[in-house]
Amino acid sequence: MKVPFKIGDLLVYAFILLLTAGSFAGLYRMGFGKDVRRVTVEVGGKLIATYDLPKGNKENEVRVDAGKGRYNLLILTSSGVSVGEANCPDQLCVKWGRISKPGQSIVCLPHKVVVSIVGNREGEPLDDIAS
Repeated sequence: MKVPFKIGDLLVYAFILLLTAGSFAGLYRMGFGKDVRRVTVEVGGKLIATYDLPKGNKENEVRVDAGKGRYNLLILTSSGVSVGEANCPDQLCVKWGRISKPGQSIVCLPHKVVVSIVGNREGEPLDDIAS
């Protein structure tokens, strides 16, 4: 009678299973932690403001003056930022929708406004190269 598995085979399979489960657990935990997300607003390539995203169900509206009567109205919520209103002709920034992850941006080309989300884990410095 043949034995399908030897004890060494079972140990190798158990090791591979633990290694795979540990890898997935590590990847899953990598997404946790306190993220500090901020919204930066640039007009004409110059940083004019930085805002923290509100906590809970709060919603903040921020009017960005781009000069010469041009404006963008930003809506900041805990889930991200969007442009609610703008007086630019193409309205692409309004149609873009909400951004929520660090590295995402909304650009209003006629007004030269760039709204970006930057973030880091609490206690870690921001990486200026990656942002």
